[in-house]
Amino acid sequence: MPHQILAPLVLDGWFVLHQFFRLDVSAIAEAGAEDAERLTTEADALAGILTMWDNLGDRGWSGLYRIVGGGTDYMIVHFRDSLQALGDAERDLGRSPFLQFWEPTGDYVSVVELGLYGLTDALIREAEEANVETGSDAWQKMVEARLTEERDKRYVQARLRPTQPDDMPYVCFYPMDKRRNVGQNWYMLPLAERAALMVDHGNTGRRYAGRISQIISGSVGMDDWEWAVTLFACDPLDLKALVTEMRYDEVSAIYAEFGSFWVGYRIPAERIARELVG
Repeated sequence: MPHQILAPLVLDGWFVLHQFFRLDVSAIAEAGAEDAERLTTEADALAGILTMWDNLGDRGWSGLYRIVGGGTDYMIVHFRDSLQALGDAERDLGRSPFLQFWEPTGDYVSVVELGLYGLTDALIREAEEANVETGSDAWQKMVEARLTEERDKRYVQARLRPTQPDDMPYVCFYPMDKRRNVGQNWYMLPLAERAALMVDHGNTGRRYAGRISQIISGSVGMDDWEWAVTLFACDPLDLKALVTEMRYDEVSAIYAEFGSFWVGYRIPAERIARELVG
């Protein structure tokens, strides 16, 4: 396979579902006037579900966020160890009676992804030295061995099954593509060039270590865009600063297209009854 069109190797982690909801405030007020006790009970039950999902260990977790602007009120993010488990979370949440007051405004399906541009480029060079053709059985054995070695690293596991740092309550979510325009076609660049551009891009992100935690999830074949980015931050201004600085990286300035942005902050599930009812 020609190097210029060889896709980078990736490691996949937890499956992810972002759900967005707008509250029907008038319906809540009307229902509360008729039966405030029932409404509170239903809101508490919803809070109980979200609290139970706050930490499911190796199976994942869910988080509740109040969104500011963006034409929506709340975002719920689910991380699960399988697509079926993600579907179960969506179904179980949808069965909550209180969700009759939540109007869905959008959702996004993806899977946590670690792109291995540098490792892929290095493997190609090793294969060339050993006269191994990419795509051959010998190549596949090299790939499987290296991916197994990479996947077993502790920091890699932490990236594939991420959690939100306790001291980073602010969130930003957006989808993105790589351009395929004439003269701006990311997918026709030689792999080594793509790898170098991604290294520069990663260096920008590393300057925000301790201030921002980033989750990249792939969505090719799963949703309308190619990737989704979820950022957690100590300060919302750090979100603005990071995204601004990254726009000047060549990989973004020339090859990136961005969707809509949503920003907000995490709230504890146990507060949801007070948030929604009172």
